[in-house]
Amino acid sequence: MKLILACVLLFVAVTTALPVDNDDPIVNDSNVEYNGKFHSHVELRDGSVSTQEGELKQIHDDQYGEAIKGHYSFVGDDGQTYAITYTADENGFRAVGDHLPTPPPTPESVLRTLEYLRTHPQKAIEQHH
Repeated sequence: MKLILACVLLFVAVTTALPVDNDDPIVNDSNVEYNGKFHSHVELRDGSVSTQEGELKQIHDDQYGEAIKGHYSFVGDDGQTYAITYTADENGFRAVGDHLPTPPPTPESVLRTLEYLRTHPQKAIEQHH
């Protein structure tokens, strides 16, 4: 009995003294799926973080797709942390981040034209043969 106890204690001492695998880039990783929904969170040793959640969504009577909202961040080569929040669904992928380029503003003449077209729909023209 003492020999078994000594072997167990020796095993515990050796296994706790083994080095921890610090080469693994993943610090935290969790994925949960439930009732057509999911949540994912990953943290990497370099400081990168990614979190997203989504669900299966009915788009049309016979068409389904995923609707996803997420966020990720990373430290760039310049030492700055960059963060992106995004949505991906039937309307496409839309990302927002302070460092992302933005399109120029729509010219006022185009806005007026679009408003005119919205308020004055074109009537169907009948063609006589």
